[in-house]
Amino acid sequence: MSDPETTVLTAYGRLDRAALTHLQSTYDTSKLLRAVEQLDRIVGNARGQDGLRDVLLRLHGMAHAVLNGAGLSGSAEESLPELAFEATSEIRQTIATLQEWGKLIEPLGALQPSD
Repeated sequence: MSDPETTVLTAYGRLDRAALTHLQSTYDTSKLLRAVEQLDRIVGNARGQDGLRDVLLRLHGMAHAVLNGAGLSGSAEESLPELAFEATSEIRQTIATLQEWGKLIEPLGALQPSD
């Protein structure tokens, strides 16, 4: 059981007292709301016209035609490598954002008391 001197009971469970004190003076909770707004943008852009979903579908059609001999689908306005680069770039950008969110959320895990 956690030492009552080093922990504090909150509405959301028992937390490490020192970590709580530190985060109360250093953590900006509004950044979590900004992450929600970013998520809304990412999801909207991914599902929107010419978003990542559409790019991946076009990329599949091109790759399927070139690699598997399937019939052409869509236009040949862009090359397969160009579209692959576009998809990769967008995916890497999203991954970087997700990693930033991980760094943002990670300090909250320090609230877990030591047993």
